[in-house]
Amino acid sequence: MKPQDNDDQVRRAKAVLKRVEQESEKILGAGSTGSEPEEGDAIDMWGKRIGRGIGYVLVLIVLWHLTTTYFFR
Repeated sequence: MKPQDNDDQVRRAKAVLKRVEQESEKILGAGSTGSEPEEGDAIDMWGKRIGRGIGYVLVLIVLWHLTTTYFFR
């Protein structure tokens, strides 16, 4: 393989990784600064917060149910 081909592949891979990072939503707040953006709709912001909170509660309920049902019989 030529060095030029290798450089081209590295450049394309970095471009793809950068695009994926920009397009993906941060999971569990990873990589965020901890502050909500100034712009945007307040209803949208609160909707995200409520939805994430409900999601965390549901995960805890499912984990509790699975552990009490299958592990502590």
